[in-house]
Amino acid sequence: MSGSKGRRFVQFERGDVFAASDALTIGGSNIPFAGLGAPASASASAPASVARGDISAFLGKPEIPSGPIMTITAERGDTVKDGTASLLSNFSGPLAGSLSVPSTVLIDGVIDHGELDGYGISLVVGQTYLFSVYGSGADPLVDTILLLVDPDGNFIEGGYGPGFPVADDDGGAGTSSLFTYTATVTGDFIIGVGGFSPTATGQYTLDAVLQPPGDVVGDTFADAAPIALGTTQYGFIDAGPGVVYGPNFGEVDTFSFTATAGMIYSFEVAGGADYNSLFFDLPPGELDTFVVIYDSAGNIVALNDDINFPGDISSRVNFFAEEGGTYFVDVFSWAPWTGGYSITSAELNPADFNPLDSVTWFNANNVPFDATKTAYVYFAVAGENFGETQGDSNAPLVSLGWNDYEKAQVMLALEEYEKILGVNYEITTDVTQATFRLITTEDEPYGAYMYPQDPTFGTQQGIAAFNVDSGGWQNFQQSLLQGGFAFAVILHEFGHGHGLSHPHDTGGGSEIMLGVTGPFDSLGIYDLNQGVYTVMSYNDAWQTHPDGPSPFTIAGIDNGWSGTLGAFDIAALQRRYGVLNPYATGNTVYQLRDTNDVGTFYQTIWDTGGIDVIRYDGVRDARIDLLAATIDYTPTGGGVISYVDDIWGGFTIAQGVVIENATGGGGNDALLGNSAANVLRGNGGDDVLVGREGGDTMFGGAGSDTASYIDADAGVTASLHDSEHNTGDAAGDRYKSVENLQGSSFNDLLTGSDGANRLDGLAGDDTLRGRDGADTLLGGAGNDNLRGDDGADVLDGGAGNDILRGDDGADVFIGGGGNDTMRGDDGADRFVFASGNGADSISDFARRADVIDLTATGLVWGDLDSNANGRLDDADVFVVVNRNGTVIDLGAADGGAAGVDTLSLTRVNGLTQSDFLFGG
Repeated sequence: MSGSKGRRFVQFERGDVFAASDALTIGGSNIPFAGLGAPASASASAPASVARGDISAFLGKPEIPSGPIMTITAERGDTVKDGTASLLSNFSGPLAGSLSVPSTVLIDGVIDHGELDGYGISLVVGQTYLFSVYGSGADPLVDTILLLVDPDGNFIEGGYGPGFPVADDDGGAGTSSLFTYTATVTGDFIIGVGGFSPTATGQYTLDAVLQPPGDVVGDTFADAAPIALGTTQYGFIDAGPGVVYGPNFGEVDTFSFTATAGMIYSFEVAGGADYNSLFFDLPPGELDTFVVIYDSAGNIVALNDDINFPGDISSRVNFFAEEGGTYFVDVFSWAPWTGGYSITSAELNPADFNPLDSVTWFNANNVPFDATKTAYVYFAVAGENFGETQGDSNAPLVSLGWNDYEKAQVMLALEEYEKILGVNYEITTDVTQATFRLITTEDEPYGAYMYPQDPTFGTQQGIAAFNVDSGGWQNFQQSLLQGGFAFAVILHEFGHGHGLSHPHDTGGGSEIMLGVTGPFDSLGIYDLNQGVYTVMSYNDAWQTHPDGPSPFTIAGIDNGWSGTLGAFDIAALQRRYGVLNPYATGNTVYQLRDTNDVGTFYQTIWDTGGIDVIRYDGVRDARIDLLAATIDYTPTGGGVISYVDDIWGGFTIAQGVVIENATGGGGNDALLGNSAANVLRGNGGDDVLVGREGGDTMFGGAGSDTASYIDADAGVTASLHDSEHNTGDAAGDRYKSVENLQGSSFNDLLTGSDGANRLDGLAGDDTLRGRDGADTLLGGAGNDNLRGDDGADVLDGGAGNDILRGDDGADVFIGGGGNDTMRGDDGADRFVFASGNGADSISDFARRADVIDLTATGLVWGDLDSNANGRLDDADVFVVVNRNGTVIDLGAADGGAAGVDTLSLTRVNGLTQSDFLFGG
């Protein structure tokens, strides 16, 4: 909700589901088109094995409560809007127009200050109508309200009984309005359109839709109705049993859309239920919606039940298209509800959005530092509450006071702001001097909150309250240590105080982070909505850690959480305050820890000088990446995490920071550089070193280590023997104790050393030279040229038409897919073939020395020697022998098509069984 100002820890969700790693769900409402939210989370896509209609794994509908519902996922200070009473008295004056509803009508209008527009409309008893209004045009009406008056001039009473008019505030997408009404009399009614705020102004679009006599939108992919992307469309969930999704749901409307790879497709489905609606007791015409997206093969790729249960039971889903093509959208409702709905869609390009706009409270002013660049912190004594009230009542907030340890940890958290902004924070005992006034309390509905420097909050600006019953604050005060759970809460709340917002809502005029559907579990596009990237997220620390999220346990409450601001927070503060503060200007070692205990946490490096290193000294496997945050909607937007297996802590690097070096430990480490001249030291274990751009120095250390150019955006020349002539990303690189090379996806030239090397060309038309030693050469995809040189080498061409040459030594040749040419040269060589390898040839096969290995084909000698005379000759069915040599049709011999998988041996004939290896 837009009124949010702080953080909470309690949550009450019912069946909320979010899209997993690369298939995303969506959220939000602050996008430059009416009522549509920003796209969704990478944290919850259904597995591809889930069939259409099977959503049982995602459901968790609670029992109907016996008492009042409290939307506890809302922020402290949020209010349930009900503007009906104030609008009723204003509904007077001439009508703005009249309309009839043959099927659908659309009216564009404008609201001035305090105005209600009325439209006359003739309704017919027994017929059902959908009415919708949303902001539109260049100056959209931000928050609408919609009313209905009967022919006698009385407001129609709604499904909740007398005193509840048919009126809607937020029943449409976002804060737009929508309701469905079945006429009880025939006559001239009046539709009222207004803004929720009495001072609201702006343009709007009013739609009126007559429900057709039958279901006009199909429920199969074959008869799916097309979605006009970028519009608001309407439909009706008709009465009847649920067929596709079972008895808990009603009938289904199925739509289709065509996606372009790399774009986000967002859909918000609203069925008239607004923030006052009770999910277990909806009035007639309101829906508890559900939306599911399928790929063309019928696999679920994203789905959503509620935007924020139970306060907002509309649905938002967003799909990030890794591949283009046709996708399908199912819209339905929990039973037994029926009625009309809107589906608002859009195609979004992530490159058009800035993630900093999702963590910036635009309506706030900057913190007012004095002439000495100091802000003052006042800790309220017991009983001092600055007029604050309890979260669930108007009773005065009970202030408990602060102990010295709590004060010290707050000031320690503020040091994280000092190093970014170059300012000071001091404790004051003069409340009139205070910039921040802090309270501790016990208050069940929320965990903590802080008012930004937003004029909307008047004298409350800078007040914060921390619930000591939440996050281990009171009972486990080690939670307040840097890296503890409660310490991260303090960082978060002071983020609000300095003008930062949540990525999951529109507080202070912020956008919603692309891909985010709600406050919890919705990680957004590329999983950027996590505490490791912004402390303003409700998804604490690193939810997608390969070993799982940080354990919220007694042992884990003091470590494994955010101990500094994230890269998005740092960049947003630097943008707002216009400062790049010099910090950590010397040579700094950033040490990755080896245990999950106090001092282990996630931190973002802000460092403006020196020759620095991220280092790990243990024996676990570590990944150290020196890329800084790119602050965009890409996988590196919030930074890249350097971490150790099974440890909940690590580093990201803020935008603009250069860390020069990385040092691994005794495990199998991955060390990745940046565009600087990096020194990468693998030490023990089988390490992978990725220098990226710049002239890098790579020390492999013990083990079998690899210099990799997998990230290069062009082909490279790299030599372990003589690196002076390296090119591309390998230019200037130096190797010591590095045994292996991995190329790029382009055309590479890789050369080994005099030892045993592994050269992997990956994609592209690669040239690999092994030199001395027993080398393994892997061509990968593409038309590759492999030469082993001296030593007993293994040459694997992979896919493509490859040329393989062994030179000296007993070599093994694997042509792979494609039409390959092989030459063994000296030594007893083995040529390995499998089904589907294509038309291959051996130019210098030496009988009684070399051997043809057909083990993988399943053939036996009798399949080739069909006349059973003990040698292959022209009389054998699948063999051609002439003066040019011998051609064996391996594919035909194995029961396949003729002339596809063949083996040609130049100037060789008279082959016997001893020249082959067979399985079994």
